Amino acid sequence: MTCFNIVRHAFIILIFSALAAPAVAQDRLVERFAGTVRIGSQPGLPIHLELLRTGDAVEGTISIPGARFSIVDARGRDTIAGRFEGEGGSGALSLRVAGDSLSGTFDFQGQSGSLTAERTMQSAEAFFRPPAEKLDLTSTQWRQDLDRLSEILTSEHAAPFHRIKREQLDADVAKLRAAIPDLDGIRIALEFRKLGALIGDGHTAVALPDAMARLPVEFYWFDDGLRVVAISADHAALLGSRLVAINDMPAAEVTERMRAVVPQGETVTYHRANVAALLNSPDSLRAVGIVGGQPITFTIETRDGSPRQLEIEIAGQAAALSVLGGSAPLWQQNTPEGFWSKSLEDGTVYVNWRSYDDLAKHSTVLLQQLDATQPRRLVIDLRDNAGGDFNLGRAFIAEIGKRPWLDRQGALYVLIGRKTFSAAMTNATDFKQRTKAILVGEPAGAAPNNWQEVRRFHLPNSGLHVGVSTRFYEFLPGETELRPDHEVPPGPEDWGRPVDSAVKFILAQPVP
Repeated sequence: MTCFNIVRHAFIILIFSALAAPAVAQDRLVERFAGTVRIGSQPGLPIHLELLRTGDAVEGTISIPGARFSIVDARGRDTIAGRFEGEGGSGALSLRVAGDSLSGTFDFQGQSGSLTAERTMQSAEAFFRPPAEKLDLTSTQWRQDLDRLSEILTSEHAAPFHRIKREQLDADVAKLRAAIPDLDGIRIALEFRKLGALIGDGHTAVALPDAMARLPVEFYWFDDGLRVVAISADHAALLGSRLVAINDMPAAEVTERMRAVVPQGETVTYHRANVAALLNSPDSLRAVGIVGGQPITFTIETRDGSPRQLEIEIAGQAAALSVLGGSAPLWQQNTPEGFWSKSLEDGTVYVNWRSYDDLAKHSTVLLQQLDATQPRRLVIDLRDNAGGDFNLGRAFIAEIGKRPWLDRQGALYVLIGRKTFSAAMTNATDFKQRTKAILVGEPAGAAPNNWQEVRRFHLPNSGLHVGVSTRFYEFLPGETELRPDHEVPPGPEDWGRPVDSAVKFILAQPVP
């Protein structure tokens, strides 16, 4: 995620969804507005407001991408004064309704902002719902989307040419414009992705098209290369095999070419995670010139050292894959759960913090359990956390810091890795700087000094999603990556075992 932070907190100032103007129950009126909110010098962001009136009393909600806030203690008719509050924070706001228009100001954490909106019939869900993706377009429509993409990248990003020169981007855009008539929709979408990847941060990207086909195989990039960690049942004997080549192109060249469809400017481990995830995408392999079409031949080395050539076809429908060791490693388990915990054999509490959704509620329950049991050690796993709002994480970390029995050397550990991104990387840095936590794993995927605060768009004809960064952060001045205190990278032996090697390392350490 992406993390929203100040911008997101600003939205907080916005108000929520509604039902356009008619009364819904006696004197209770529901109104909906949609528009834009701005804080400081930040670019505008979409918001949806819902006001529920009973006489002079006003309730309601503020909806922004990924967050929702309540309006409280508010009164007024044409001019409304009150407060807003939510998981992300609280502040004062003032709104003015003039016919079908709404405007307002607010304050949040010492910053001021403003919003403007117009009356709408749409609910918040409908307002924020992304448009349907369409890839069967004319050349003219694709060129319109290319123009809009170029405009978004160059005018909405806070510093679009911090890594490349404008001449390079313009030349690549012109080259693609000429090639569009000869390309299919998925290939054009991937060419759009390559343009976004040039900008130089993981938050600035064109999302992969939904229609991309996948091969029934998954790879993971270990220290000794890319290995098969999941595959169709008929090839289960090849689990753990190492990739040697694809269509006779050596694995080293394959991974280098794949850089073109992976956002640049992050860390080596970020590149590893994203390349491995795309090796089962024939469209991605085709877009960077690794394959020309079907069939795709993988040359692999089995675990006993024997060479094999494997042709894998696109599965007609999604099917369960056989997994190395019989199950995913600890950090990839319980994927529907954004925040879960369990006790390990020695009394250590392991917490998998994968998502920022409802973090305040989940962390409150966890802290109550920790206070009641006071375990000998706490392990917080951020290896599968792609981010959210780092201010929510900081509130959780502050609560841990208030507990000396927990925030002490040898009792608090944090796991980081290649998918520790955005706000998760920021909060891992917070653990390092604000607590006595010991970091274990591999370098985080996100660079600690780079662009964040993503703003989201959709291209007008294809509906493809585009994100661009709006703010630069420097969390570790002078450093190119957030490194663990103890580097314990993933290994094939972590699949199918109750605890992985990084957790095993922690459990072997003494607790003072």
